[in-house]
Amino acid sequence: MLTISIIIPVYKVEAYIEECLASVVAQSDAKANIECIIVDDCSPDGSMDIVRRFVDNYQGAVQFRLLRHEVNRGLSAARNTGIDAATGDYLLFVDSDDYLSADCLSTLVSGFDLCPGADVVQANNLWGVGLKSLWYHTSRPYVLTGGQACVEAILFDRIPIMAWNKLVNRQFVLSHQLYFIEGIIHEDIPWTYQLLSEVSTVVVLPQVTYYYRHVTTSITQDKVANLVKRLRSFQIIIDHAMNLKQVRPTGMLLYVFPALLRDKHLIYQVACPEGAKQAMRDVEKQLFATAKTLKRPIMLLFFLTICRPMSHIYRIRFVRSHIQNIKKVVGKFELMIDRLVYKS
Repeated sequence: MLTISIIIPVYKVEAYIEECLASVVAQSDAKANIECIIVDDCSPDGSMDIVRRFVDNYQGAVQFRLLRHEVNRGLSAARNTGIDAATGDYLLFVDSDDYLSADCLSTLVSGFDLCPGADVVQANNLWGVGLKSLWYHTSRPYVLTGGQACVEAILFDRIPIMAWNKLVNRQFVLSHQLYFIEGIIHEDIPWTYQLLSEVSTVVVLPQVTYYYRHVTTSITQDKVANLVKRLRSFQIIIDHAMNLKQVRPTGMLLYVFPALLRDKHLIYQVACPEGAKQAMRDVEKQLFATAKTLKRPIMLLFFLTICRPMSHIYRIRFVRSHIQNIKKVVGKFELMIDRLVYKS
């Protein structure tokens, strides 16, 4: 029988962790053996007290394993610890403030009926305020073949960029050294792009199996405090994109650009430290150099909107509301260029 390793990093989630664990043990019809690896990243609140009490009182088929970091190392490191400790055939990452549908694992496992031995099985999720938004809309399951098709699916929001809600072949992860980059924000972006650029087959299912609880803050100071780290993270992600060997990096670059526009708009709105402004200038230079290296005139023009005075266009509500659709239009033009001009 198939064995699935569920990896849950824990840090400051005492309000949500019990619901998350309850959703894991509810997977009684999964037709798989389940191990649940919980990684305590030195959570300073009562999260792990709740975890230990839950596990001590649990009697069932799920095999729990509790691991602990000696110092706080971040989400990427916690997931990497889980990868190294896992013994299952497939991995499933779950964020500890989210939860699974009651039929999550049975639905994901059913994806192998469509494509036995698939590298990845991806299902749909609900997210946003009130958990009312579907990530993608499809009425039927289908199979994506080849890295380029999978990466294009991310660009056009047919597959979530997030690591969670994917059954991923563990041996594939280990053989391709698919570990999360530690010390950055948005670590899911380079990991998922590299994963999907290397895989042979991905099964995409229409069913909702994951509930993403978007826990955020509206405090501008918190956003500014993380701004430099976020921008430096984007520099690492752009470098990582250029090192992808199986597919062109265009998709990843276009994916991060709307977030950079939002950060540039934030710099205009509030008083930011000089370090943040310099980090933004560094990312801008990197984007332009990358577009030039790739010989992408349309993408270069798109990136120029991050600079003054063109970046003021982001103050227009319509542009802010439709930036993702604008990104997709640029992406379609770039794919046309790939197929008509640059494809050998």
